[in-house]
Amino acid sequence: MTEASGRRSAGESLLGALRERPEDQDLWDRLRVRQFPGARINLDPGSIATPAQAVRAAMQGFWGDELFAYPEGQVQRGRAEHRRARALAAALWGADPPALTAGTSEALRSIAYALRERLGGGEAPLVLMSEHEHPSATAAFERGFRAATLPDAALRDPAAAGAIAAGQRPAVLLLSQVTCTIGQVVPAREIAAAVRAAAPEVFVIVDAAQAVGLVPPALTGADVVVASGHKWLFGPPGVGFAWTSPRARAELPLLAGDGEEGGATGLERRGAHDFSVYAGLAAALDLHAALGHVALRRSRALAAWSARELHERLLAAGVAHRFFDANTGEEREAPPTAEQLLATVSVALPGIDVEAVCTALHPAGIHLRCVIDRRAGKRTPLLRLGAPCYESTARVRRAIEALVTAVVANRT
Repeated sequence: MTEASGRRSAGESLLGALRERPEDQDLWDRLRVRQFPGARINLDPGSIATPAQAVRAAMQGFWGDELFAYPEGQVQRGRAEHRRARALAAALWGADPPALTAGTSEALRSIAYALRERLGGGEAPLVLMSEHEHPSATAAFERGFRAATLPDAALRDPAAAGAIAAGQRPAVLLLSQVTCTIGQVVPAREIAAAVRAAAPEVFVIVDAAQAVGLVPPALTGADVVVASGHKWLFGPPGVGFAWTSPRARAELPLLAGDGEEGGATGLERRGAHDFSVYAGLAAALDLHAALGHVALRRSRALAAWSARELHERLLAAGVAHRFFDANTGEEREAPPTAEQLLATVSVALPGIDVEAVCTALHPAGIHLRCVIDRRAGKRTPLLRLGAPCYESTARVRRAIEALVTAVVANRT
């Protein structure tokens, strides 16, 4: 047996054991050491996750045989890995193989441009969106569009969203499947159906950047679904997915492009670029498929544990705070349970300079996300803690201890 096959067999054995014994902390520690080594604690996978060692190895291995000096070889190997990553995505989530983009933000800019070309000529088309959309998503629709707000209550009630659409008649619905602010899981399929019933010509765009790797992308009823490979899939930065409906490809020819492999090739990179990202993405999808649902269960349990630990320490320090229920988006004083979370804990900290808190933690090798919640014209500081499946309670406890110390030091 070769050294490479020996490592692969050991890795497969560990993943198989995790699927059989997902409560075994020692197995998760072994996964972290093997796939996510290092002292830094990255609790911000919703921005840029730590790529798995398998991903890094695949990208490094891509450049074997002096491929840097063999341009045609780069293209050929890149195409092969590109096809493999698309096929793996189709096997995981169904539907046609997605286009592989440069990431969610880049894809949304191209989509917005294509929609301006399609819908322009009269009054600026109306985009219906929530107040939870990522700034790069809303920025893509600033020029040439009008915006209307889908209130928080409608994110819980598709019928309410449909009623708003009946009055507004939007040309575009832009909706996050999981919000980047409070980690709310939005019923995107049901809202899309209700809005389309009221406005049959609407183009439905689902931003699944925070969802893919945790839950399947909400493909049903959408014209375009975009997602990232570098968040909860633990893949390489600079690559993402775009699923498009036949209608979108027919009516938005800028998306369809001129590729031979089908899909929205107009959203893909052209010309020379780092083709090794496709090998890294394929490795990330392999790891995701091998872990299966145990990774999500582990992340939910760890997120709930983190919420309890953070709640107790903030109470002891006399720090006012509120959590958010990922199912409803509603604020709550008590820490949410695993059933009320996906894989992140969002906590509002009135009177705390959260940006200073995050900055203070970086020298200690602890990284999480500060968010300013601007809903209803307010500016509420939030901290978002992700719970990657491979982390341990001991390491997360250390991060929370440092976090609470920084919070107390940065009261305004």
